[in-house]
Amino acid sequence: MTIAHHVSAHFRGALARHLTRAILATATLGLAVEGVACGGSVTEGGAPGAGDGAPSGGGGAAAEQSSGTRGGLGGQGGSGGANPGDAVSSSRAAGGPDPETGGTRMILCVDRAPQGDGGAGGEGGAVGVGGSGGAHAGPCPPLDPSDPNGPVKPDPCAPSDIVDGGFLRDGQCCYEYTANCGAGAGRPFLVGERARTAGAQRREASAWGSAAARPDVAPLGQEARAALAEAWLRDALLEHASVASFSRFALEMMAVGAPAEMLDAAHEAARDEVRHAKLCFGLASAYAGEALEPAPFAFGGAVEVTSDLPELAARAVREGCIGETLAAVQASAQLEHAADAAVRKVLATIADDEARHAELAWRFVAWALQTGGDAVRRAVSAAFEAGLAAPPPAAAAAGDAPAGALAAHGRPDGAVLADAWRRAIAEVVTPAMRALLPA
Repeated sequence: MTIAHHVSAHFRGALARHLTRAILATATLGLAVEGVACGGSVTEGGAPGAGDGAPSGGGGAAAEQSSGTRGGLGGQGGSGGANPGDAVSSSRAAGGPDPETGGTRMILCVDRAPQGDGGAGGEGGAVGVGGSGGAHAGPCPPLDPSDPNGPVKPDPCAPSDIVDGGFLRDGQCCYEYTANCGAGAGRPFLVGERARTAGAQRREASAWGSAAARPDVAPLGQEARAALAEAWLRDALLEHASVASFSRFALEMMAVGAPAEMLDAAHEAARDEVRHAKLCFGLASAYAGEALEPAPFAFGGAVEVTSDLPELAARAVREGCIGETLAAVQASAQLEHAADAAVRKVLATIADDEARHAELAWRFVAWALQTGGDAVRRAVSAAFEAGLAAPPPAAAAAGDAPAGALAAHGRPDGAVLADAWRRAIAEVVTPAMRALLPA
């Protein structure tokens, strides 16, 4: 599969045919599949604020100082800060050590707390010492992050939900919501049903991305560079998390007795994701003008490993048969519109590797169906039904950056990615599903 010019439609056709062959071979326990799906080329020839009771106002009333006399009552808590409409800044966080966030889960924090009355004064202390001021009493108001007239713009990704109200942390009102940024990159590392990533950190020099080819940033304005840095950093963190996901998948395959060559392929995929993360960190660092790398990954304790074959097969459908197939097709669509040489090289690598990772997922599910019988079939059918009913994801907004400049660096507009999603479902996922689950 080696021709110089990539055509997205050709990629989809090649991937669909190869996945079907891989499924049929595995279903007859002929696990080896000659060749690699699109291997070597993408085509073939022909911060929440402290909340809980931090005092917002201080001081107690004057107290009698005589020994043995109880102090006066503490003063009223001070008023809250400005209304979110008067906020001077906001911040976003994706992933990080908080087990409730990561990957697609976002937190938006307004710099100052909303206006509110102070809390009641504390009770006076002994020997004339006044009590401390009461806690801030005003709750954070509801906030709609998609409101174009709202006080803050939460994230370049379109939010799909938001937790009602907000919570205080470090004097800020913070809001949790889901950002939907396209098919994503790599296989997500899930805790419960939420993707988790590491945070990002800056270094004077970093081994992550240091050897990657550098894009030509000279023609780009500041808005375009900032948008590209954020987009590629998001992908870098997702690719980095995929290393953990494939490592866990390998353990789970061992727990259900999967064939040795599938186990080997899972470890190879984890190594691929290390390479993808380094490539994406390299691009993000070049656009940001500073070295970026992942912070330590906070797993939050023991990593859950399931030995339930129906559960594992259903997850492989969601994350691999659908997610990674769509990620491969999305990367091919990004490549088709990219002009920068360094970006094209990165996207070509990711598209090819994600196609192989998708193949592994389809082969594993085919093996699980033959091994686990009706229970696995019911779980797999339900997972496909739910996954294929999901709408195309919203794409990241470009802000004021020129759309052409973003597309040239691997970030085409949302219409392109939504079309790639729909075509991938119709031309790749659905035919492969029919081969996997014949009527």
